[in-house]
Amino acid sequence: MFDLALRGVAKTDSTLLRLRLIGRMEATTLTGESVLPVGGKTKGLLAILALSDRKPVARSHLAELLWSRRPDDLARASLRQEIHRLLDALSPLGVDVIDVQRHTLALKPALTSVDVERILNGGKSILRELPPPSEVLLGELNGIDPAFNEWIEGQRTRLNRHIYQLFESALRTQVDPDAILETADHLLVRDGLNEAAWRARIQAWVTKGEYAQAATLGDQVVQLFQDQLGTVPGPATMGLVRSLQERIAFDSYAKAHHGASSASDPALVHGDSHAENAKLFVGGGTEAPFLTAAVSTRTLGSIAVAPLKAAGGAHADTLAAELTERLEVKLVGLQTFTVVPFPETPQGETGPLLGNTHNPGTDYVISGLVRANVEHGDASEGYVIIRLLSLRQEGCVVWADRFELPKDTRAQRALLFYVMKSLQWSLFVSEGQRMMSRPIAELSAFQMAVRALTLLLRCDITLATELRDLVERAYQSDQESVFVLYVRSLIRFFLYLETWSSAPPEDIEEIASAAGYVAIQLRANPLGVWLSMMTRTFTPGQLDEAKALTAEYTGAGGVFPAIAISPSIHALKATQALLSEDKAVALEEIQQFRALRASQPLAVLSEPFSIFVLEASGNNEEARQAGAAFVSLYPRSAAGVLYYLVSLASHGMGEETERVKRHLLRLVPDITISGVLSRHDFLPEAMQMWLREMLERVSLPQG
Repeated sequence: MFDLALRGVAKTDSTLLRLRLIGRMEATTLTGESVLPVGGKTKGLLAILALSDRKPVARSHLAELLWSRRPDDLARASLRQEIHRLLDALSPLGVDVIDVQRHTLALKPALTSVDVERILNGGKSILRELPPPSEVLLGELNGIDPAFNEWIEGQRTRLNRHIYQLFESALRTQVDPDAILETADHLLVRDGLNEAAWRARIQAWVTKGEYAQAATLGDQVVQLFQDQLGTVPGPATMGLVRSLQERIAFDSYAKAHHGASSASDPALVHGDSHAENAKLFVGGGTEAPFLTAAVSTRTLGSIAVAPLKAAGGAHADTLAAELTERLEVKLVGLQTFTVVPFPETPQGETGPLLGNTHNPGTDYVISGLVRANVEHGDASEGYVIIRLLSLRQEGCVVWADRFELPKDTRAQRALLFYVMKSLQWSLFVSEGQRMMSRPIAELSAFQMAVRALTLLLRCDITLATELRDLVERAYQSDQESVFVLYVRSLIRFFLYLETWSSAPPEDIEEIASAAGYVAIQLRANPLGVWLSMMTRTFTPGQLDEAKALTAEYTGAGGVFPAIAISPSIHALKATQALLSEDKAVALEEIQQFRALRASQPLAVLSEPFSIFVLEASGNNEEARQAGAAFVSLYPRSAAGVLYYLVSLASHGMGEETERVKRHLLRLVPDITISGVLSRHDFLPEAMQMWLREMLERVSLPQG
């Protein structure tokens, strides 16, 4: 029914007494025999014990709830009688399931199960097993005592609140619009005025591109609140409705004056125009919406930048405002997020972040602090703390870091690039892990690409077929998504390098050409340019072009100032230096890569060839250490095992060399020297001859 989570508890129940309090009250044994007491007061006594979280309940409290209109002594006497009646009713169990003490009573937890308790203690998976809304908690016990009536109303409120929270939590974590619509509909059956559910329905139809349907729902929720409460929904809902109305009005205007819809593919729109268009959909006043224009299915999700806070006077305020604006612009340029405006909140109200952590229309919020009132160096303005909060996970911090804030404008720009790189990679990894447990049929093309990227980072050659199939399925599903094209090119490139069989040489040239197209489309995201530089470096005859591209983008006056500190760029420069036979520079760059590689998940893809660079540059000892460490962590990386074997070859066929060779032959049974050399035709001729000699030393098949 719901696509919410894996099933939590098993349906098997081995307890002696099973209580059903929702709907018609039941008390049954393990064999199904009813032991439900007859009298209303006796049932009420059992219900109170069952809903007391297994804690002892004072006899005085029980008497107050069941006989609130009697004197204390008579109430206590009546309670004693009802306790005997309850114990008699439960006697067929053969075991005392109620702990009767002088002053308290309690239901023994190990011997009993309660339907309400399972719901209150369960997660989102329990939503599949909820009884229909028509079944009320202890409905048949209404009227046995005024105090009991008040108590049971409190229990019903507690239960319903928990159920609503489970539904709302599901809405925040779901990404498929159809699943969101189903969950929201079930929640609205229980609570017709639940604004989170209404906003989720509207946002889901927006995600599906059905703006007319979304607008109809907006009108319905406003009318419903006016009819039943005599007022309008809250600011978040009204902001979403107004923003949708403005979006539709803008589209109508665009069609009338330009003959086409203004809706553009966010993955292909230039950063500046995307940012400009985003301003058109901000609601008036202080009720700015979290409406995601177009779709979040082609991005990691919707993200908003909260105004950075400042400490340190007017100058800090200015710095915080500038950094906030530049963060938003950089995010748009990445094209991996749907950037939405952060809502303003009038003074005196709850902070906007707290107020919107339950908004299903936004997935992430960036917040932070600029502090300029601390001691710092001459080149620094102070420091800045950046945090990424996931509203899918109750607003928890999923990434955070503290940086020195440089005075130099270019250095500040470099810092922002570094922040953007770190943000998107932390989410690539976390979102990829989240997609692993979901059926592929339910994933969008973007989500399949994220999942494939996560699998690629495992460096496991046995996943090659799964990777190819997954990324091709994503590509066939959406051939216009730039991110899908990027992941497809990335996977094709690294699988090409690790597939040592006969294949036409045009393969790598075609891969390099596709990577160049991706780089043009992802012009504001360093990932695209890095892939283009990498594929050209490994394509025979294109080294000079690759080096020129690298200098253009990562040099002193390069387009991406921060990309130069990326560990993957150091690995790339080391490879280019090695191919140019400048072994000193190659060794220096690869050592910088190895010092920084832990700061970026993508760097793991460059680690295998870094072993080769170390060996070919004359640092055999470090190459063997690096190879042993990498293979211990990634034993199914065919390239890692191969280059580790090459580093061992110079020492002859020792025990470790034999062990690594056997492992390589298990991973790649059809490996041959000619096949390996066909994937290393980008190397200088002398280096190819050296590689052949190393492979012959360990007696790999010639092929």
